[in-house]
Formats: sequence, structure tokens, C-alpha cells
Amino acid sequence: MKHLRSILICLFLLTTLLITSCSDSSINTTSSDSDIESLSTNQGTNINQARDLSAFDLDKVKSIEDINVMLEEKGLNISLAYAETVTRANGAETVEGQTIFANDRTKQLTAQWVPGDIRRNADGNNLNYIIWNPFAIANFGTPDAFDGTAAIDASFETWNTFKKGAKLNIVKRPNTVSNPSAILSFGGVPGNPFLADISQAGILPGFLFDAVLGTGASSSVLGVAFTFVFEDGDGNPTDINNDGFDDVALKEVWYNDDFLWTETGDPALGVDLETVALHENGHALGFGHFGKVSVTNKNNKLHVSPRAVMNAVILGTQRSPLGTDKASYNSLYGNWPNN
Repeated sequence: MKHLRSILICLFLLTTLLITSCSDSSINTTSSDSDIESLSTNQGTNINQARDLSAFDLDKVKSIEDINVMLEEKGLNISLAYAETVTRANGAETVEGQTIFANDRTKQLTAQWVPGDIRRNADGNNLNYIIWNPFAIANFGTPDAFDGTAAIDASFETWNTFKKGAKLNIVKRPNTVSNPSAILSFGGVPGNPFLADISQAGILPGFLFDAVLGTGASSSVLGVAFTFVFEDGDGNPTDINNDGFDDVALKEVWYNDDFLWTETGDPALGVDLETVALHENGHALGFGHFGKVSVTNKNNKLHVSPRAVMNAVILGTQRSPLGTDKASYNSLYGNWPNN
């Protein structure tokens, strides 16, 4: 059945669109944090044990609205502000002879990182990320399985080397066996969402997407970036640096393993993980969707204005930021950390 699904998805990718709902330097890696454990993906037995899907506890999270109730009960003084999803081309609008798949002009999300924010134990002016190692495997349990760590790392490397004069550094923390999720409990133990600023919860089974995002998400949503913000004592989002944005507490990114993924960039072999990671981690950095994507019904001609990584529609493999992406980056990080 997995091979049949793979063939069908490959055919779909060839004929349809997918909707997604700095000076040169390398990604820095820190290994001194004693709270962070690493696990080799070559340890197959340990990975299988760590991936026991029955260990996910969804009793308190039956919908996206339940997440904030759970966070309030934990007394974390954070709340889920929104979720940016990557989905298939469903529900397009038809106007004046065109099918409009996306029409966005949001270069910046309404919540942004605060440099050096002690509430999230900020690593100076750096932003850091971590990958949940048991769920770093794409196409798990199939002959097409591969470790998605390199693709996710590459997406952050792209944003990091894109910065030119900006002083933002994106720092990788070693993959962890500890649950870094603010949403998911595993084995009866809640996650620790403050292991890093941006938690890559991994390439997760589709039923989790249905549970949190709603029925049908497992077959339509490729990935999602959750934005959590800090709250004051009255439950209102904070803006401690008076920049006009709510203060981001943390980000959490999921990828849907009910889809067939590839690390090659060839859309005939599946959805390119690095392309989706670059887009979703653009959301993790605070970028919104931008651009109009439509098809003229008379001749089926595709129009993209402008083409960008942060288009709401992914048009095949796109691993490099383009003009509008550069404008989005510079508008947020050109003066970092003096925003």
C-alpha cells in the first residue's frame, strides 16, 4: 500500500500544485548543554523503541483550542497564537476567469522574536533550534526511509548564510531524545518546549495532524509551524520592547509522514523535505506568506507574482530565497538586535 501511495503522490506532484496554507557563515553547533541528549540514527532498535506511537497522549489535546487550555493549566504564561500550514491545492477561489490559489501580502507575522529575551533563556542575540531525533526519519518503516536531519539543517543553513550584514546567528543544538514539544505528551510525560527557541518536533504520523488541526489534515497538510507568544498576568500578549509585535516565546514545526518525502529535490520521487522545511522555518523566523498564485482557466496558464520561498503555493523544489524573501528578511533582521 505504501508503494501504491507513493506512485499516486508522485503522479499528483507532477500534475498539480501544492499550497503551503547575513554574512556567510555555517550553522553553529553547541554541545555543552547537559540537558540535551543525542541519539545516533544508526541505533535502529533504540529509534523504534523511542518512536512507540502508542505513547502519544492526546487526552488533553483533542483540538487546537485545547492547547491553550493545557498551557494555562501548566502555568507557562504562553499561548498558541496561530499555526501556519502547508497544504494541497484545495478550496481555490474562482474569480474573473482565474482560479486563485493564494493572494497574500503578509511579509511579517504579527509576533516576532525579542533579542536576548531572558524569559526564554535566550542565547544572547542568537536563535537556536533542536530536532527530536526519534522522529527525524522520513518515510519511516519503508524502503524509502531517510534521515531528515540534513534537509532540516540545510534549510536553517540557507537562512543563516543569507543574512549579509545582519547580526542574527542561527545555532543548532544537538538532536535530542527528549520530547521538545509544547503540545505533545509522550509516555505520560509532557514535553519541555524550552530546550530551544525553535523545536523541530519531527516528521510525525498523520493521526497527530488530524487530532490537533482537524479531521482530514493527515491527507492535506504537509507541515505546520506553531507560534507561541508570552502573556502577561491578565492573559494578554506582551510587547516588552515596544516594537509593535507580540513577543514570541517559542516555535514548533511538524512535518507529516503520511506523505512520501524525498531528500533529492526531484518532485517525481516525492515532496522535497528541504523545500518545505525552508518555507516552514521561514515562518519560524517570523515571515508570512507573500504573493499571488493563480491559473487562467481558459488556457491553464500559471501566474506567480512574485515567485518566493514564502509563496503560499510551493511550485516544485525551491531551496533558495528570492527577492521578496530578501525583503522580508531585511525588514526583520537588517537591524538585529537593535530592532
